[in-house]
Amino acid sequence: MDNALKLFYYQFHTEQHYFYCHDILEEAWKENPTFSKNDPVVSLILFATGCYHYRRHNYIGAKRSFQRAYKVIAQAASSQYLGLNINYYQKLIVQMISNIEQQKAFEPIQLPITETMEQQILQDYPNYILTPYVIDDEYIVHHHIKRDRSEVIQARQEAIQNNNRLSK
Repeated sequence: MDNALKLFYYQFHTEQHYFYCHDILEEAWKENPTFSKNDPVVSLILFATGCYHYRRHNYIGAKRSFQRAYKVIAQAASSQYLGLNINYYQKLIVQMISNIEQQKAFEPIQLPITETMEQQILQDYPNYILTPYVIDDEYIVHHHIKRDRSEVIQARQEAIQNNNRLSK
């Protein structure tokens, strides 16, 4: 999970690739044999999802994701491994919900990572920075539409074909 978190924070702050951030942590989370929807890392997955929606002006989806992110982190028993100041993180989530309700323009978000986490990220990603402007690259902003989905489409077609064979 440590490597996934470092990559998540790099992608979140430097590249603002929120969809990829979601994928990074979701994959790491699911690799844990005892994963639960109440794990604190789920809050970060939902937070990245909220940012993805917010930047794309999907205020309803963004608000819902941030509300769920808050609920998960507020109920988490232990979240120190995230490398975040949890109190500031919770305040940030509340601020994001407020920004959406006021339909404020999306701005880059700085997660309140600990100094230790920042040093760990810099060891693996020396070009790690907090990008001060909103990245508007179409591939990143609209990733769920622009990404290569050929494997998913092929798997679905194969499943349909298998189901058709079984039902005959």
